[in-house]
Amino acid sequence: MKRSCTSVMLPRWDLDQTLDKLAEHGYDGIELRCRYNPGDANAEPSFWGRHLADVSPDNIASRASEIQAAEKRSGVKVIALAPSVLLGQNDIITKLFEGAVAINPDQPPMIRIGAPRHDRTQPYWPQFLKARSDFAELVEVARSYNVKVLYEIHVGTVAVTCSRAIELLRDLDTNHIGAIYDVPNMLRVGLEDTKMGMELLGPYLAHCHIGNGTSVPDGKDETGAVKWKWDFSDLREGVADIAQIIQDFKNVGYEGYLSLEDFGPGDDEDKIGQQGAYLQGLING
Repeated sequence: MKRSCTSVMLPRWDLDQTLDKLAEHGYDGIELRCRYNPGDANAEPSFWGRHLADVSPDNIASRASEIQAAEKRSGVKVIALAPSVLLGQNDIITKLFEGAVAINPDQPPMIRIGAPRHDRTQPYWPQFLKARSDFAELVEVARSYNVKVLYEIHVGTVAVTCSRAIELLRDLDTNHIGAIYDVPNMLRVGLEDTKMGMELLGPYLAHCHIGNGTSVPDGKDETGAVKWKWDFSDLREGVADIAQIIQDFKNVGYEGYLSLEDFGPGDDEDKIGQQGAYLQGLING
């Protein structure tokens, strides 16, 4: 297994700084944020807002040589793109596919494409079957570009567990689609036995977002009942048993990337340094 980091959690560094900092801390790869910055060019950098790197679907192809140079200099490989795009947004998806191929024609970065959120006011099965049909169509387009699409197992979507994700992706071409085993998201809906989930995904286990979280009180409702929310936490401090998860990845023979994901407070370099070192220790152990 290799270490990666999502640059969505690193809004305060430009492109070169991001790859150089990851290289300093021994990372092998980066999951590169590829999203539109907000209109305010002076907005304070933030996870979901403005990023100084400013890689977007509109400029990724034209910046491919810059990205390649940063990869070569740092030794950190762009292993995936992290856009904010959903099935059906075909114009943006085409730009992402073209950008991935421009970065590496022989082995393009994988590309995360999201399913629409589950609408709890509507029947579940039609939504699930529509997402499955749309992913099947997208796989054919991905094949024409020789890219691999990633479905992120994400809270609020039609497949929030490994058990549902395998039904969503079953029989689709594993060369061009796979699942992101997303610990922080699955934690929020009730994390399945981790080894069982990995085994269920089988060849569809294509990537991992490794992070942790803690459930904390969030006030009370009108009846006085306590409400709860999830906060991101250090890998070493949350509810998920990260050491066991890494061991399970070893046991199922996973050889891909573990992409650090922490959207909690704290210094960016401290996060990638300290948590990255902890993660490397588990990989080596």
